[in-house]
Amino acid sequence: MPILTLPRLHLIGAGRLGRTLARLWQAAGQVQVDQIVTRHADSSAAAIDFIGAGRAASLAELGPAELILLATPDDLLAPVAAELAASRPSLAGSVVFHASGSRPAELLAPLRDRGAAIASVHPLLSFAEPSQALHDFAGCYCGCEGDPAALARLGPLFDAIGARRFTLDAAQKPLYHAAAVFACNDLVALMEAAQRCLEAAGVERATGWAALQPLIQATLANIGRVGPRAALTGPVARGDSATVASQGAAVARLDPASGHAYRALGQLALELAPLDPSSRARMAQALAGDTR
Repeated sequence: MPILTLPRLHLIGAGRLGRTLARLWQAAGQVQVDQIVTRHADSSAAAIDFIGAGRAASLAELGPAELILLATPDDLLAPVAAELAASRPSLAGSVVFHASGSRPAELLAPLRDRGAAIASVHPLLSFAEPSQALHDFAGCYCGCEGDPAALARLGPLFDAIGARRFTLDAAQKPLYHAAAVFACNDLVALMEAAQRCLEAAGVERATGWAALQPLIQATLANIGRVGPRAALTGPVARGDSATVASQGAAVARLDPASGHAYRALGQLALELAPLDPSSRARMAQALAGDTR
């Protein structure tokens, strides 16, 4: 029987997301991780150790490969793509892709001009701890857009590691990624604000976090069961404008940024609240800081 040759994968940028995907594919027998390009030698060494494969290289040293993943910070995608295109006379037969949720695949257009098919596939997963992300990835939803030929090649790779793929409108990726920021990054910031409030109320941080977790989990479960509108509880949903005014002022005194967040999120909650017009007007005043 003929020996099957795995497609080679070059990894440009070996942060938490890039090294996690590379290791998943390497372990699943989907690719052979080949050259790894980073800005610092110690980053390359750490990535090679984590992935269990690969060798350090510079961008100018990259050889041919069927797959090239640009896993750099978003602001570096366009300049790195331009530099790669300038260093390679041809990328015919290669798929070059990035994993940014906010930037379109079209940023890689200079590489298409060299013959590559280009795409973007963004996993909706937190990669704060790559070792944990390895275990959490199966079932991860991934937003995809780009050249049909590139997506056809990448689809089986992501399917093999348990991804659930869906199509994105490239022109609306800032809104798509904003949704992920609200659900992930901003949630982290909100939990920090909640813990600061509890600490100021005399609750030790570890106890406060333990106390908040059942509330958080029950809230997420309620959203899944009945949707955001029916899941909304608390003073805004009840129309308790005096409580909202008092809380908003207290939080603002503790921390102005958290105070702004309290009022802004309260205004979003007000859009969901089942209040009559007069109660809604009083609540809007309370959220605006108007106590007249």
